[in-house]
Amino acid sequence: MKKDGKYRFSLQFNSDTEEQLQAGELLERMGNKKSHLVIAALNEYIEFHPELKNQNCKVEIKLTSAYDQAKIEQMIQNVVEQRLAGMQISGIQDNSKNDQQEALEEDIAKMLDNLDMFQ
Repeated sequence: MKKDGKYRFSLQFNSDTEEQLQAGELLERMGNKKSHLVIAALNEYIEFHPELKNQNCKVEIKLTSAYDQAKIEQMIQNVVEQRLAGMQISGIQDNSKNDQQEALEEDIAKMLDNLDMFQ
């Protein structure tokens, strides 16, 4: 809102993602200089997107997840490998445990196949 020749805005956002945390922490550190940072960042963004200068331009912001499917799969794979290695180290190697391990691997494969549901 513009009043008395000055623009005044209120800004609030969650701290759910690493990007939000980084932005929030930076703004906290800026103290009373937040407006200078926001102006510089927006002008740089407008410079790279000159279509935004058009009054009729529709602004569309697409948020992306901090984790892509490959990262999630790798994290799951690491956890599974650690757990399986722990089972082998502790001396669990009889046939019933091998059957459980195979069932576990099948369940994990199914879970990885269904990861698209979480994106």
